[in-house]
Amino acid sequence: MKRTRACAGAGWYSVIRMREGDRVRTVMRASVLSLFAILGPLTLLSSSAAPNPANDEAAIEQLERDRQDAFVRGDTGALDRDTAGDYTTINGVGKLSTKPQMMENLRQGKTKVLSVKLDNLKARIYGDTAVLTGDYRDVNVRDGVQRETHALFTRVFVKKDGRWQAVTYQQTMVMDP
Repeated sequence: MKRTRACAGAGWYSVIRMREGDRVRTVMRASVLSLFAILGPLTLLSSSAAPNPANDEAAIEQLERDRQDAFVRGDTGALDRDTAGDYTTINGVGKLSTKPQMMENLRQGKTKVLSVKLDNLKARIYGDTAVLTGDYRDVNVRDGVQRETHALFTRVFVKKDGRWQAVTYQQTMVMDP
């Protein structure tokens, strides 16, 4: 005697044919298939989402290069997007500035970076926080006066909604002989 019954489970549908001798084997086969249907995609997601510190370190170093390129281009949109709202910076003479102050200086042309050279970048990742250190040299114009800057710096990034954003920056001036 053959009976057919539809079973639904975890978003898949299967028809189990029941015969007296095949019933256990068919139910087990359907159970194994449903297990693969549920766990297969989860396994792929977990392996693709696994953090890779080397990739994040390289991404942070590139993000810093991109930030500095945006300063040279005067691209306030890119800087605004990649800078957290509560961002603070401490410049080489100890002056504290916020993101709104930094963005206003750039928009008004009070600060213009003409060129930048970054060396010895080193990113370290701590979960959703990254610390970047490096050697910074630039030629800039501030309030109409051109000057060269050489500083060591530390920038901290935090990953928010899958994106890295700068949250703080500190410079220490290097006195070249």
